[in-house]
Amino acid sequence: MPVDRTFPNAVLDAIARRPLLFDGAMGTTLNDFPDRDWEAPEEVTLRFPDRMSNVYRSYVDAGADVVTTNTFGGNLIRLQRAGLTRKSEAINRGAAEQARAAVGDDAWVAGDIGQSGDFLEPLGEVTEAQMTEAFRVQAEQLAAGGVDLLLCETFSDIREVQIAIQAAGSTGLPVFATMTYDINLHTMMGVAPVDGMRACEEAGAAVVGCNCGNGPEEMTQVLDQMLAAGPSRPLMAQSNAGVPELIDGRVCYLYPPEKMVEFARQWFEAGVSVVGSCCGSTDQTTLLLREMIDRLPVRVPA
Repeated sequence: MPVDRTFPNAVLDAIARRPLLFDGAMGTTLNDFPDRDWEAPEEVTLRFPDRMSNVYRSYVDAGADVVTTNTFGGNLIRLQRAGLTRKSEAINRGAAEQARAAVGDDAWVAGDIGQSGDFLEPLGEVTEAQMTEAFRVQAEQLAAGGVDLLLCETFSDIREVQIAIQAAGSTGLPVFATMTYDINLHTMMGVAPVDGMRACEEAGAAVVGCNCGNGPEEMTQVLDQMLAAGPSRPLMAQSNAGVPELIDGRVCYLYPPEKMVEFARQWFEAGVSVVGSCCGSTDQTTLLLREMIDRLPVRVPA
């Protein structure tokens, strides 16, 4: 079913009426390609555009309302380490244009902005100005490519996620923001769920929440804390397919997608508005989530 793209905040209007379904893992999907020979996943956008179009389309065909661009590591800080700085626009704008062309008006496109992979001063050597510029450039390139919203995901540091949200917000597009609580229900930098949620709200994110992590059980505990505190924005959750295992030298996710779907149903019933899936998931996970969502009662706006 075509989505409404007639005004900038159409995706936010949709959330008020029904649960919103994001797509699943990008990195896991690309790593499963048999002839993987790239250092950075973002290179696939440049080298195999047909493959990328198929990935985007497969998630839409499975029922996703929103597909996410292959630009998680597309900020200037990460691209510099990968030797891809000069290809920044081709990676970000190019991915946005590929996704837009692949899905047409059948889904919204989220421009993916991941953490920088470095530390701000004084823990690291990156200044606030450098990080702001890295995220600003990426956000503007994604916006120029035609994305409908920007997703800042998998952050662990409050200062960094707020910089990313504000840089993304400067484009005028809606910003969704999630942090990863994978160490005793805290981020790697020691941020508690409610503190992370509030930081994202204060920075201007339109939707806040959590992604990645150690699986649906722990994400449920994170969401319970956020819901108990009373979020001022719609909540979003994208769980990993459990904790990965190394089998015959290959990283595998064995968590049953049916169990992920059951947790997602409980999240919706508790008050979460947006769900997708993260590492280890596939378009089959998205298909099962779609079927579950379509069986939920229709929401009556307040």
